[in-house]
Amino acid sequence: MSNQKPKAKKPDVSSDDDIEIGGDVADSFIIHGDGNVINVIEKKILQICLKRDLTPKNKINIAIIVALIGLIGTIGAALIGSYGKRDLPVPSPTLIPTTAIAFTDTATPTFPPTNTALPDTPTSTPVLVTDTPVPTITPVPQAIGADWLAGCISTLWRAYPSVPTDERGDGCWREPVYVFSAENGDLDFLAERKGGLAETYGLFAPLPESGTVTFTVRLEHLENADLWMGVFAEPNLDSKGLLLTILNGNVNKRSIVQKDPRTYETIQGTQVLSQGNGFLISFTVTPLSVSGRVNPHVFVWDPVSLPSPQKWIFLGYKGLRNTYHIEGTFLNFELK
Repeated sequence: MSNQKPKAKKPDVSSDDDIEIGGDVADSFIIHGDGNVINVIEKKILQICLKRDLTPKNKINIAIIVALIGLIGTIGAALIGSYGKRDLPVPSPTLIPTTAIAFTDTATPTFPPTNTALPDTPTSTPVLVTDTPVPTITPVPQAIGADWLAGCISTLWRAYPSVPTDERGDGCWREPVYVFSAENGDLDFLAERKGGLAETYGLFAPLPESGTVTFTVRLEHLENADLWMGVFAEPNLDSKGLLLTILNGNVNKRSIVQKDPRTYETIQGTQVLSQGNGFLISFTVTPLSVSGRVNPHVFVWDPVSLPSPQKWIFLGYKGLRNTYHIEGTFLNFELK
């Protein structure tokens, strides 16, 4: 039986296998790599083998051994070189705390325009409008009496019954206010209705504590409607005051009658008067009373007690039940 060991089958070489070195380095070591197994005999063992037999046959064996050693060295060098050329394993990213690295990717950071103030820059923080309010300019109301001459219904006048009114921006109301419009120095009115209940509309304006207001009223139509003129303690027809009326009928000849504003009962009045160019009316107020008259000295009404520091003049009309039509003008308004 032969003592020779069967030759080991040559393994396939793969560059993807790792090299592994093992064995007792005191005698020999084994190299595993890419499917190869290399047993390298330590130099001392080789010397013993050489001393045992130097016969030609042994020389041949020695030559074979030397060749094998060279081959082994070549293969080992190749394997080691192959191992050295392979890329070293890249450290796993999981070994490095993800919180320690800030990845910027490939996105290019955007920066605000140089003329845009950053929120955290105190010197460029925009100032809120509420911090530096711009004072609003309130238009000064036109004076009562001068307003009609300027083609204006002053914002001092109040619509009755009260309704929302819009300002023009020059101290005047946008017109018409109800059925009233100012033009050519006059206050014109025109209203008509086809059926309905009685209704009253007009304008209130404040008067000084003492003084006289004079105006002319000229009528075109007074059909089923009464013209109202008066002075009251408040801008309300339910308050105490002096009310003068021109009752509905033929506008050429009319009586001017004092009425109780609450009961509408007749108190006293003039005889039938010719309108001519209009009826001239005046009211005189004091801190304690108000009185009225038709000029020139046609009729004077007894003073009415009105102890109010502020009094209000009213110009308007009362449309009676069912259909009515009223048209006319207040003009030559003066307040002294």
